[in-house]
Amino acid sequence: MNKEVELRKIALETLIQIEKNNAPSHLVIKDVLDKYDYLSKTEKALFSTIVKGTIERRIELDYVCDLYSKTPHNKMKLPIRTIIEMGIYQILYMNSYDTLAVNSSVELARKKGFSTLAGFVNAVLRNISKNKDNIKYPEKGDENYLSVKYSMPLNLVKLLVSQYDEDTVEKMLKASLESDFVRIRISEKVSASEKEEIIEDFKKKGAEIIPVNGFDNLFNIKGMGNIGEFKSFMSGKIYIQDVGSYMLVKNVPYGERILDTCSAPGGKSIFLSERYPDAKITACDISEDKISRIKENIERCKASNIDVQICDATVFNPEFEEAFDVVVADVPCSGLGVIGKKQDIKYRLTDESLESLYGLQKNIIDNVSKYVKKGGYLCYSTCTVNKKENEEQIGRFLSENDFEFSEFSFVPENMKDKVNKGCLSLMQGIDDSDGFFISVLTRKN
Repeated sequence: MNKEVELRKIALETLIQIEKNNAPSHLVIKDVLDKYDYLSKTEKALFSTIVKGTIERRIELDYVCDLYSKTPHNKMKLPIRTIIEMGIYQILYMNSYDTLAVNSSVELARKKGFSTLAGFVNAVLRNISKNKDNIKYPEKGDENYLSVKYSMPLNLVKLLVSQYDEDTVEKMLKASLESDFVRIRISEKVSASEKEEIIEDFKKKGAEIIPVNGFDNLFNIKGMGNIGEFKSFMSGKIYIQDVGSYMLVKNVPYGERILDTCSAPGGKSIFLSERYPDAKITACDISEDKISRIKENIERCKASNIDVQICDATVFNPEFEEAFDVVVADVPCSGLGVIGKKQDIKYRLTDESLESLYGLQKNIIDNVSKYVKKGGYLCYSTCTVNKKENEEQIGRFLSENDFEFSEFSFVPENMKDKVNKGCLSLMQGIDDSDGFFISVLTRKN
């Protein structure tokens, strides 16, 4: 088997594994890249592009498939449907010869034991290749327009359009498909000269490093490759962290005892440790796997004032009752602010799963609020733009509990207009940030 087909075979098997097991794509991709570590940097990049792109654009790819196939995509066997999706993605979005995309797809069908369908795969993909400049998409105003153009499930499009105007929703969805960079935070513990060395190291390795407007230590990195290869990462001098998470920590008030309730993978606790070295920080999460990731990052970043514990944020812990000056609750959410980084999140968000999330968030915030001392602070956040998980969740909580809004202590000048009635909302495509929500509350004396 030639190398082009071998690489696409690995991509095909990865996509099938993700769908069959309903597994988080970013974790499966990492495991596969570790397994095939012998692949070159270029080959790894090609593999990642095909897998992530096929997942990210699946709704559009299936729409195009159905325009040119007599058999609709939902009637195809999973391997054949996936092979065709991969082929369409390469034809529409990759700068490679269409012939290569078609021929490798046909070969994949044969290798997977579908020789009788090789001609069908060939005919569908050649037809799409021939007509790719004349594909008829839903027009603006059609309820399927945003869904197909940005591969967003229709139930989520309707949810967002009910909360924002359609142009704003389109900007957010467009930005989610164009997320081709990573944001890093350079530790506040490094000196000015070390900071310059870190920046120069990225440039020497061919990465583009762009300061985030309004933030001294946040940078957008493009063309980075594997961040684990950088000494500054291994030594804990840099950390992958977005604007929202950074702003959350910058707005956490000082307290002698701080609880980070949903801490994994530990970035917030580590940053809090840098800001407040005299505080006693307790980092909790629900499983041994999550705790082990927190500990790994704490060790890498040499954070010394963090105690790590397994703790279910929905279950009351009598030892924690009114024991903390500050409680941070970055709760599980729909992730609609970070779908550019976790491409498959959107396909799991049914109306039923969203309702379940709202209930989970309610349980967490109601429970962990009991851990806040009188006069202490509760910092609530999500990485979503869904108002039902944000403003509405906070509004409901304040109406039922003895808390009130507290002032934000850190908001860059260019983001002052993002604060509204004690809440701060960021949107991808509107702000230089992923989607994120923060509210800082104080418990009344």
